[in-house]
Amino acid sequence: MAKAKTRNTKSKKKVSEQTFFILSLEKKKKLIGIFLLVSSFLMLLSIFSYSRYDQAKLSFSFTDLFNVFSTNPDFVHRAGSTHNWLGIFGAYISHFLINSTLGYFSIVFPIMLFIWGYTILKNSDKRLALNLSNFFLISGIILSTFFGVLRLTPSPGFFENQYELAGNIGDFFGGAIGRLLGVLGSIIILLAASFVTLFVAFDIRFKTARNFLITLFNKSIEKTKETGVKINKEFIEKPADNLEKIKNLNKKNKKKAVKIVTEEEIVEETTPKETKITIVKTEEPELEVKPQVDPEVITAQVKKEKGEIEEEILPVIKPEEEEDLPQPWEENINFVPPPLSLLSFSDDETQKISEIELKQNAELLKAKLKLFDIDIEDISVTPGPVVTLYEIVPAPGVKISKIVSLENDIALALAARGIRIIAPIPGKSAIGVEIPNAKPSLVSAKSVLSALDKSKAALPIALGKTIVGEKYITDLAIMPHVLIAGATGAGKSVGINMLITSLIYAKDPSDVKFVIVDPKKIELSFYRRLNKHYLAVSPDIDEEIITTPQNALIVLKAVEIEMEKRYDKLAKVGVRHLVDYNKKIANPKQRPQDTDKMKHYKLPYIIVIIDELADLMMTSGKEVEAPIARIAQLARAVGIHMVVATQRPSVNVITGVIKANFPARIAYQVATKVDSRTILDTNGAEQLLGRGDMLFLPGGVPKPIRMQNAFISTEEVEKITNYIYTQPGYARRYLLPSLFEKKSSENNNFLTDMDAMFQDAARVIVRHQQGSVSLLQRRLKLGYARAARIVDQLEEAGIVGPSEGSKAREVLIDNEESLETLLRSL
Repeated sequence: MAKAKTRNTKSKKKVSEQTFFILSLEKKKKLIGIFLLVSSFLMLLSIFSYSRYDQAKLSFSFTDLFNVFSTNPDFVHRAGSTHNWLGIFGAYISHFLINSTLGYFSIVFPIMLFIWGYTILKNSDKRLALNLSNFFLISGIILSTFFGVLRLTPSPGFFENQYELAGNIGDFFGGAIGRLLGVLGSIIILLAASFVTLFVAFDIRFKTARNFLITLFNKSIEKTKETGVKINKEFIEKPADNLEKIKNLNKKNKKKAVKIVTEEEIVEETTPKETKITIVKTEEPELEVKPQVDPEVITAQVKKEKGEIEEEILPVIKPEEEEDLPQPWEENINFVPPPLSLLSFSDDETQKISEIELKQNAELLKAKLKLFDIDIEDISVTPGPVVTLYEIVPAPGVKISKIVSLENDIALALAARGIRIIAPIPGKSAIGVEIPNAKPSLVSAKSVLSALDKSKAALPIALGKTIVGEKYITDLAIMPHVLIAGATGAGKSVGINMLITSLIYAKDPSDVKFVIVDPKKIELSFYRRLNKHYLAVSPDIDEEIITTPQNALIVLKAVEIEMEKRYDKLAKVGVRHLVDYNKKIANPKQRPQDTDKMKHYKLPYIIVIIDELADLMMTSGKEVEAPIARIAQLARAVGIHMVVATQRPSVNVITGVIKANFPARIAYQVATKVDSRTILDTNGAEQLLGRGDMLFLPGGVPKPIRMQNAFISTEEVEKITNYIYTQPGYARRYLLPSLFEKKSSENNNFLTDMDAMFQDAARVIVRHQQGSVSLLQRRLKLGYARAARIVDQLEEAGIVGPSEGSKAREVLIDNEESLETLLRSL
């Protein structure tokens, strides 16, 4: 009800037969921005033209502002001889600012007004405006206080009569500090405060400033006799430039030796035939210079640092290579979140629907209903980026069903691509008619993600903008699982990218991990670069982004085991939710003792994303349905959430078991009403416009919310993943539990009875990818009884699946490398 009232108070316009005036929230913001800019300019002119002579000519009382209409000759003469460029108004403003506040340094006030006016007008980042405003305000107070202290110097003094330099505030603070510390001590304290303000405001580091001063005053740079190579201490601070200079040296002198040392000084030795360079070893391992550096390798390293990575082949990390590395929860990486500047801003978002179009649609809607003897008392209009909501208040006695039955007639009269009728609007005594705009506006990802800082959600998701133009941010932890459906090209993949990007911008790698299943193999492949930061992978498979149904089944079962282990940990600690568990673990007094079987550490959220459920259901069916349903039923308390998407929302894909455990639904444009009822349990999704137009149904809400999904391009996703990939990640990836280890722990007895031909039989089965008894009989020359017993042992070891009658068993191991890893663990 509160939300409905908020939406009702914003951007409301009344339609009448004579007038139609709209003043949207965006226009109000622009008017405020223009007002602040004009005010800052006028205030600045009044301060620049301040004169002491104006104090003698004006009484500086409130009545002077009304005497401008007076014909009193004396007042007219005094007002006409005002020295201030802005007349009486400028004299009053400058007198107040200079004498009653900070003196001449009150110029910071128009500067602050200009900054805020520009920020509001351009819809820029308000944090920058707040930081600059604080800096200028503190600087003005420090400077006015400084001259307030100087005015305390013994008479005669130059600053004694210059009260405009300090103002009342400067005199007050200057007098207090001067009497406490004296003039000299006060100056020292104020200079220190000025330096602290600069360092805090602009994040200046003392080490950087010291190195800059050393570089500035160190003019003794040695020159080589033949090549003229210059080496100075700038190499220490700019390793990328260092590599570029070494690359240029390679072209000039082929006989070059590069050596890595750990001294703090740079030494250069030059001979007539060759140049020997010794440089400092940097802290960034990816920028280390090795002997005989290839220029192509240096170029690739520099590109990696700048984020200019194109079509690189990422190495496959094997679990055995990570055995001696520290666990992710034992490391603290210096992670820098991606800035919003990586996202582009589209000017299309500023396009607004014209008032003429709104008025015409309202009049046509009213006239069409009048033809069917439906009287309308009032129509309220709420324009949005893609769709405009017309709220109709029918006259008493008009049936709602009569208006709903005219849906197609209204669409014909308005020549709209498709309309949607909400009868009635929840919480209002009105009927809603959603009509598409003639020129829809694009909602950019940057404009929506900028609001994540204000959200207090545990897992904030920036979906887009509602039809009233409000940024909509929801919490995945409350949903707790999302079911997404829509036809091809409707915007599902863009929605999933926005979901992942929102969590990347909002959460640290230690707080959230992704398990991504992408049967299409190309939609979510960019996120493979995040394997050392945000991905959770299974040690039983060799791919970070799951692309095959067999690997999807393995990773879902691994997540299921992870869920069970987390429940055991929560039960051990005695809490009911992941947040409470992490709080207790962080407190050394409440943290339980670790054992060999159970170790306690901070547990991140795990988000399981399946891009195309229909492909998995077609290939694996009930085997995939079981872990999905079980995770959806139980995993909320332990911080595991699922996002499942499909382009075919039929009952054989979204089964009753899956649908019952996904209370939150997102529906993009679908083909039929049947598909809409499957995903939303109501009609409406078939009337959506596509290209991000969607209906969002949170859990516990009677009717879905229509909104426009924010658009994030493939290039923007690549920039974000490249930016994160170039940062140092965890030494070891976040590994899910191994299915093979669980199998071996549950079946310890079968190891004692393992057949002598077990390993040879396992290699034959995996090599041919056929789990049949007859294959072992032919290849290993075994009898039927022994071959069947070996196959049973292979099933217990997790190498082949259960029996399926006369059909060959499914082989769960894809390659011989994974098999050898398993055999070594048995």
